[in-house]
Amino acid sequence: MKNTGILKRFLKALAKYSLLYLYQGTFGLYLRLRYRLRFIVRTTLPAKGPFFLLGNHTNNLDGPFLQCFFLRPIHFVVTEGVFKNKLLGGLLKLVDYIPKRKSTNDIAAIRGIMNAVERGGIVGIFPEGGRSWDGVTGPLTPATFRLIGRLNIPVVAANIRGGYLSEPRWADRKRRGRVEVHLETVIESGAHLSPEEIERRVTAALAHNESDWQRSARIPFRGRALCRGIERLMFLCPVCSALGSVVSADDEAHCTACRARFTLDVYGFLHSDGAPLPADSMDGINAWQHRRIAEMLDETPHIPRIMADEGGILLCAPSRTEPFRRIDSGKAMLTRRQLIIGRYGFDLAGITGINVYFKSHLEFQYQNADYRIGFENPYVSAYKWQCVLEQAKKRISIE
Repeated sequence: MKNTGILKRFLKALAKYSLLYLYQGTFGLYLRLRYRLRFIVRTTLPAKGPFFLLGNHTNNLDGPFLQCFFLRPIHFVVTEGVFKNKLLGGLLKLVDYIPKRKSTNDIAAIRGIMNAVERGGIVGIFPEGGRSWDGVTGPLTPATFRLIGRLNIPVVAANIRGGYLSEPRWADRKRRGRVEVHLETVIESGAHLSPEEIERRVTAALAHNESDWQRSARIPFRGRALCRGIERLMFLCPVCSALGSVVSADDEAHCTACRARFTLDVYGFLHSDGAPLPADSMDGINAWQHRRIAEMLDETPHIPRIMADEGGILLCAPSRTEPFRRIDSGKAMLTRRQLIIGRYGFDLAGITGINVYFKSHLEFQYQNADYRIGFENPYVSAYKWQCVLEQAKKRISIE
């Protein structure tokens, strides 16, 4: 039996490395050429043994970008929703990716990470917990800092620049520009740092603002339909503050309320047809609309219904191992106390783990089940629902 276990591990390792070398010569080569990938190594990196590889999350291909550089398999920690697809989930399990439930302390994921470390592997984590909507590194999950302190292995930071502008999360089409990956060892083996110092080093190494970088880099990111899908991010009109009024076409967007028109240039900056804007960058617009949503909710406490969208589709996965199944459809509506879709109502106080799956589905947990809301119109902003829902929940907690 012992020999059988050894043989299975050997065959699995052989399969992983065979897939890795096949990847490097095929899809990995394509990525290097298509995205003009540049790797800039700022310090000596660990040559062997386990280490954490942490990156800012800018693009769906961030993991494949990093795997292009390393000739050892990276055990990436990825959202467990991806594993509910049987074909993709089976492939990810074969290469030992680690499923992680968002917004919770996932014991199974921690166990998977520790097993990879014990085998001397590279563990890849994007500690923002989700891909950036506006090109700015978001808050990092404190659990990552605790895990680093507990396992006391080296930490390598990969700061990815140009990944967001190559394919903004809200966009329908990719752009051609350049992606740079800046690599540095930020914590050496056996460093025994305080939690505060770990947080400081990792946060500083992963901090990135794509718009600020682009103001000096001035790299054109060319493509077709540069505005298509922008309403997934820009859910408030930056001229009149109307909610959900922006509609995009291929090369411009407009507000159905005030008729203002918007375009994006090849450097990723926003322009209007003459009306003043609160910012010319997508991160500036996003920061403004977060503030504006908070103000609007405070200004209208007497209005029970906050927003609604037609064509909602509700899916449910009763447990983390089961796939999502459609259970209802109808108008999606948010009130001061409930999220309602079809015949289902969810008390805001009981909703946890709010996030957007890829670009167009709102996910959350409620009473030990996973739920996902999609829309018949693919341009309804799931990000809008996440942001406004989170703001509405905050107001319940302080009442």
